[in-house]
Amino acid sequence: MKVTYTGRHMDLSPAQAQNLQLEFEKVGKLLDNGRGEAQAHVVLSHERHLNIAEVRVPYHNHELVGQASDVELFTAIHAAVGKLESQAIRVKAKWRDGKRGPKDEAEPIV
Repeated sequence: MKVTYTGRHMDLSPAQAQNLQLEFEKVGKLLDNGRGEAQAHVVLSHERHLNIAEVRVPYHNHELVGQASDVELFTAIHAAVGKLESQAIRVKAKWRDGKRGPKDEAEPIV
């Protein structure tokens, strides 16, 4: 999964980005399809005492969004990725189960 980071009023060190890459690998396995590698855009911002993390992933003409805020930066990021993962599981189940089956034969009209 290709992840890009945007920091508003903050930056991530390369070691922190490497740790977060492992977190995104699990979600990447859910979202990667035969058409190519999934892309995620992470926006990190800091307002007063809160760190806000927002993760956006385009998937099947929709955009999955996980947003969380916490005092700790990594707690906010992990919560946002958790929300994104639950959305991915739900959307993937809809795509898997939404296939149409054969129609029942109608009774002849007398």
